[in-house]
Amino acid sequence: MSQVQNVVIVYHGLLSEAEDLARALSERYGNGNWALLPAEPIADLETGVQGCDLVVTIGGDGTILRGAHAAAPFAIPVLGINMGRVGFMAELDASDALNDMGWYLDNWDLDGKGPRIEERAMIRATLIDSTEAPFHALNDVVVGRGASIRVVDLETVVDGQRIVTYRGDGLVISTATGSTGYGLALGGPVMNPTSGAFLLKPIAAHMSLQGGLLLRPAAVVSITVENEAGGMLSIDGFVDRAIAVGTTVQVETSEFRARFLRKHPPAAFYQSLTRRLGMRQGALTREGSDEEERPDNAGH
Repeated sequence: MSQVQNVVIVYHGLLSEAEDLARALSERYGNGNWALLPAEPIADLETGVQGCDLVVTIGGDGTILRGAHAAAPFAIPVLGINMGRVGFMAELDASDALNDMGWYLDNWDLDGKGPRIEERAMIRATLIDSTEAPFHALNDVVVGRGASIRVVDLETVVDGQRIVTYRGDGLVISTATGSTGYGLALGGPVMNPTSGAFLLKPIAAHMSLQGGLLLRPAAVVSITVENEAGGMLSIDGFVDRAIAVGTTVQVETSEFRARFLRKHPPAAFYQSLTRRLGMRQGALTREGSDEEERPDNAGH
């Protein structure tokens, strides 16, 4: 019997195959007693994961983000199963999950020989002069023009020093994890996922620091919306808030950290990155060897 008994599976609610896999995993490894929760609404997840030992997500990176959001305040590790297109954050592919899940559960307490826990920094966005609770992001915080066809003017201050007023479609403040998402699509650099640094990257800005700024983990960024039409605040692509002219969003490192179960050593990130981007073929190689592992062991 597995050493891990209290597991919550968060699955993509619009994919019937995700729910089917969740039930199959629960039957095989949890005697049908694991909790199964759709990825939305997020408020239900935050309540549902409390007290569990492990959160398993089944879906794409969006499902992993929702599961990680719910798990982070309680320091619960997450194991991602990919049913999406790329799955940068996923550990297992859906086709391998039924066979490979047992290794993570049975070797849970084997120090140095079982799965390791990889911690990733998150960022916190606070609406200044608002009573609304801060938002926490694993991928990115975006301050943009929203549905308006006009550009947005964003006065940007870093560590108390005014940098520039960006004029364009918006700004992305990305964690190292998020650097393989929106930041990469904008031409930004890929950062090692365990880095605590974060990236400030403009979206279609006019004549201003197009390459972006790589900021230290302790940096504090303040972004004020200056145009009359206001703008939109987006957290990890699934929490959106309209913000009025004069609103300031303060972004800094969060007190929460996402925790992921991993099989491979940290350096395997680079092999996984190039494989998922289609730059190389095959599974990950064993540390110190050119021999490739079986595809059913491929992970991030």
